[in-house]
Amino acid sequence: MSLLNLERGIKNIKKIASNLPFNSGVYKMISSKNEVLYVGKAKNLNKRVKSYSNPMKLNYRLQKMVSLIEKVDFIITKNEAYALLLEASLIKELKPKFNILLKDDKTYPYITLRKSHKWCQIKKHRGKKIVGDRYYGPFASVYHVNNTLDTLQKIFPIRTCTDHEIENRKRPCVQYEIKRCTAPCTKLINITDYNKIVENLESFLLGKENKVLKNLMVEMHSLSESLHYEKAATFRDKIRSLEKINQSNNKESNNLISADFFCITNIKNMFAIEIIFFRNGKNFGSNTHYPYVYREVDSKSLLSKFIAQFYNKNENIPRKIFISCDIKEKKLLQEALQIKNNNKVEIKLATTSSNIKIITEGMKTAKINLANKISNQSNIKEFHNQIQYRFKLSKNIRKIEVYDNSHFSGKEAIGSFIVANENGFLREEYRKFNIKEASSNDDYGMMKEVLTRRFNIQKFKSFPDLVIVDGGLGQLSVAKSVFKELKIETVCIIAISKGKIRNASNEIFYNISGEKVYLKSSEPLFYYMLRLRDEAHRFAITTHRNKRNKNIFKSEIDNIENIGPKRKKNLILYFGSLEGIKKAEINQLLKVPGINKNVAVSIYNYFKAT
Repeated sequence: MSLLNLERGIKNIKKIASNLPFNSGVYKMISSKNEVLYVGKAKNLNKRVKSYSNPMKLNYRLQKMVSLIEKVDFIITKNEAYALLLEASLIKELKPKFNILLKDDKTYPYITLRKSHKWCQIKKHRGKKIVGDRYYGPFASVYHVNNTLDTLQKIFPIRTCTDHEIENRKRPCVQYEIKRCTAPCTKLINITDYNKIVENLESFLLGKENKVLKNLMVEMHSLSESLHYEKAATFRDKIRSLEKINQSNNKESNNLISADFFCITNIKNMFAIEIIFFRNGKNFGSNTHYPYVYREVDSKSLLSKFIAQFYNKNENIPRKIFISCDIKEKKLLQEALQIKNNNKVEIKLATTSSNIKIITEGMKTAKINLANKISNQSNIKEFHNQIQYRFKLSKNIRKIEVYDNSHFSGKEAIGSFIVANENGFLREEYRKFNIKEASSNDDYGMMKEVLTRRFNIQKFKSFPDLVIVDGGLGQLSVAKSVFKELKIETVCIIAISKGKIRNASNEIFYNISGEKVYLKSSEPLFYYMLRLRDEAHRFAITTHRNKRNKNIFKSEIDNIENIGPKRKKNLILYFGSLEGIKKAEINQLLKVPGINKNVAVSIYNYFKAT
């Protein structure tokens, strides 16, 4: 950053600010390359943007940002709360490098009760909610959902199978044999008794354990009095399981209705935020986030920004949010979340002993996880230093891309790359390329096409420090020729080959000069290199498999008249697979939502003719 550029940036800011309105809204700082550098919100756009023109109030990183500013775009909003919501949405979409970023952009899974079918189905769900279905969550991870589903099925044995399976089974499946389903598919339970199980399950998920225990005890005593001792024993076991679950939960936390806990800690300028989910008195797990912080920031500001971004993508906002430290603009954030949630939201410090205990445990977990992450980063940095030294590379290694190709008998070829740095794998930066020009049997041609497209596309903002190609000297030669043609001199290249004996621990490594680099299979660096290669291989195989499966389904069903994306989705959800659709009779097809008689006949005739 030069003083001249800073002066030019400040001059631009002053000129732009003079034309900005005094309304509340959102502003976007944009560079001469049309890159969005920063997104901010303001109660007064004119005053806020003008504040960037005083160099004495700017730290080094803000000065660097200002030196890059060419123009400022703005959007006027109804008030500052709406500006806060829009700011969070734009940060998620644009990912400006000078903003605090929520790096983990995933949505959280739920348990769903599908009430739309006569025989209610329980399953895990992630994504858009369907009207009419009941959702319980969010859970911290799929692991927590699977564990919960496993426990629930033992106590409340309702179906998990597809609609097609329940309509067409002639005998009960293994779930019935292990007592995790009551086999409504073969009418081994009537609808009244089945709905009682569903009702008890809903009550349990809503935190009404005492009501459920009472209902189960009534059933147990009734069966016992009727001399059905074996059935009574199953209810006794369910009661014991429920009591065990209640005991394992934190007794004090059962006073909570629904709340999220945010616990923030830091070591130097690295932060960890632990989020703990409670719904209807139950702990639905916790998750640690490591927000990207480009500039100096304190915990109060960071946690406020983080919460706004977190609820921008996760719409299940509880009425109570507990925080480990006070935050900036708390009232404004509450107002914004109330607008989004259409309900009162309270953000406050923990004061009761039970809430303080949860916050304390969350802080402890966050500190341990952050310390482990820093330790892992140190190890990875050391690996990168070793790579630079052992492979005789000309620059420090921070960011690595690993390339691999995949095809099936020469068909549906794809090329892909994965990205890693000192923080580990950057999955949001992984990319795939459908091979358009090279022959699927030409591995060198595919590698050339992928590298050319990747390094010749303007949308990729930055280059890695190192490219690793999966292959031998041939692939290395291809990569070198592409870089020479594109005049890329800042990226190092190395290659990994399986060697003559094509099994693990016999890999051969080559530096950019084509010289072999010998790594012992006992070396940690050897396994780090294989870990990078295996992740690239996994991503390529998974991406190719998904493409192949999609194309198989697409080619089979898209030729049928009046079958669009919605009907296609309903068909696969109902029948579970393409084979199920092929075998379906007209009366079965008519049970699928959105399928009328004409469409059902078209589907039936199409598959019977092929």
